[in-house]
Parts: sequence; structure tokens; C-alpha cells
Amino acid sequence: MRFLNKKTVILLVAVITVFLLAISAAHGKYKFAFSERVITTILAPIEYATAKVSYSVHNAGSFVWQIMTVYRENQSLKSENEQLKQTSLNVTEIMAENERLREMLNYKQAAPQFDFVTATVVARDPGTWTSTIVINRGTADGIAKDMPVVTPQGLVGNVVNAYPNSAKVQLILDPRSAVGSLVQRPESRVAAIVEGNSASKFTPHMVNIARDADVIKGDKIITSGFGGIYPKGLLVGDVTDVINEEGGLLKYAVLKTAVDFDRLEEVFVIVRSREPVPTLPQQAAPGQSAKPASPAGVQGGTR
Repeated sequence: MRFLNKKTVILLVAVITVFLLAISAAHGKYKFAFSERVITTILAPIEYATAKVSYSVHNAGSFVWQIMTVYRENQSLKSENEQLKQTSLNVTEIMAENERLREMLNYKQAAPQFDFVTATVVARDPGTWTSTIVINRGTADGIAKDMPVVTPQGLVGNVVNAYPNSAKVQLILDPRSAVGSLVQRPESRVAAIVEGNSASKFTPHMVNIARDADVIKGDKIITSGFGGIYPKGLLVGDVTDVINEEGGLLKYAVLKTAVDFDRLEEVFVIVRSREPVPTLPQQAAPGQSAKPASPAGVQGGTR
């Protein structure tokens, strides 16, 4: 017989099994041992397969559990990382604010001739970014029109409109602004007017300077005090260039402002100044002696 069909094979295995069991029964002392060997032989592959499947399932479950654990830990670390970033930002912002406020406090203590109201810049006019700002102090805090506005670095501008809880400040960068100024250098003391420059918004000009006037690069420009708006001695900026006007006898100085207007956050409003207001001698009529001019009549609107 070349081939055995399935039924024949099963029948043959059954006969052999019965035969073996019979032999085992005939030998009493080997009965259980023989049966165990037979059962073990038959069941071993099944037990092996079952154990392998159980091991694989266990490993798979353990792997899934590890993945879930790592995922939860990763999410927790992400959340902690975001919290640490926010905390770092908050700390950095607080440190920057403390540094600015410390500078303002030092300036306030070093300028006892002024009474200040501290204000925060809350808005800028988007159409005239370099012309005006809005601060969060107003008439309720003693703020009034024409009061000077400064920082520890120098002059910012003056109040042009005051409301109960806010005020609008015109910056010295505004082309409509005019600040009576002078060169701080003792050998010079040249007086002129600082105006905003529409062609270069962050570099105001000191204008109407005589060509032979002693003004050079590096000179510091301060307020002259003439006009009754700005007290004398407030730093305006430094001269970066001196240019002769074409076809005339005048020149102008290009200034770098002492204040960084792009980083303006807190300011001082000078609500009271104990600085003496300088005056210029008034032109006397023939036969009359000269007398001091009132501050309001000096330099045709210069502050």
C-alpha cells in the first residue's frame, strides 16, 4: 500500500495506544509510570504550544502596559515643561520690571527738585507711532496739560491732553514738537531748538544753529528751560552729525535720543518743579532799560 488515508492512520494509532495500555496494565508496577510517559508524550506539544502562546500574550500585555506608562509619563513631562517655561517667562518679566522700577526709584531719589507721578504706557497711536502715547494717569492723579514726561534716561515729551484716568503725551519725535535746548559742554553752551524730523522719525534735529556755532559730534543736548514747559537740564540726546544747510548761514545737528522710544513702558510725569525758570532779557525800546521777559514769551512757542 503506497498511501494511507487519514482514517487508516487514526485507526492504527488507536490500536497501538490500546496495545500499549494493555501491556502497561499487565505490568503492575510500571502501570502509572508508563501511562504518565504516554500522556506526557501526547500532551507535551500541546502544553508547549499553550505555554508559548501564554508567554507571548503576557509579553504583549507587558509591552502595551509599558507603552501606556511611557505615554503618561511623557504627557506629564510635557505639562511640567510648559509650566516651567511659563514660570521662566514670568520670572524674566518680573526681573525686567524690577530693574526698570529700580532705575526709576534711583532717578526719583536723585532728583528731589521734581515731584513725580509714575505712569504706564498703555497705548500708542498706530497712525502716528512716533508722535503720541497714552498713559494710565490723568487729572485724578494731578496730571495736567503741558506737564513734562521723562524717564531715567531722558526727555520723553509733554502732556497735550489730560483726562480723568488717562493722558495723551506728545513725544519729542513728533515733527510738531519744539524743545528749547542747549549744548551741555561748558565751552559751547549753544542754544537752539530740537524738533522732530518727519523724514527720519527717530532722529530729531537741533535746528537754526549758526554755521560758526560750537556744536560737534558727541555733544550732549539738554533742555534749556526757556519757554516754561520743560525744566532746565533734562537730557535730550547726543549729537551724531552736524550738517550745513545749503545756501544759508545755518546748520543743524542730528540727534540720537537719550530715550529708546521702542522700549518705552513706564514714565514719570513731572507734576511740580522747583527748578528756577531761566529768562532772557527783553529787547528794550529806545530810552528804556531792558527788563526780563516772561517765560511764556520766549522763543515763540518753544518749550
